[in-house]
Amino acid sequence: MSKPTKKILIIDDEASIREAVRLTVEEQDFLNIEVTESADVASGIQQMKAIDPDIIILDLHMPDKTGFDFMDIVQKNKLLGKAKVIMLTADDTLGNLFKAEHKGIGAYHFLGKPFNISELQALVLDLSLLD
Repeated sequence: MSKPTKKILIIDDEASIREAVRLTVEEQDFLNIEVTESADVASGIQQMKAIDPDIIILDLHMPDKTGFDFMDIVQKNKLLGKAKVIMLTADDTLGNLFKAEHKGIGAYHFLGKPFNISELQALVLDLSLLD
């Protein structure tokens, strides 16, 4: 039986975090993963249009625009499509959790940094099975 292929877009300004997330999501047996990385919101929007990802793993705090700015742009331009968003942040406060919920990111898709490898892998698999 062939494994389904899922496209994942990682948007984070820190290259080391992007690499850790990429290695984490690629290291599992149930899906073929195609990872695209972006270092900021502007390139993330371009990549989103180009690849139509299944899952977006999005940093909250970046230098120019935030993860919330990204969500505002995506929703305003109706770019989200089938993509599911995982907000990955060191600032996983209750206030940000509520703000994320208001932006259409369910609390279940909000992970703190440093992230737990097994938890991120399970969340990606779980979101992939929702299609």
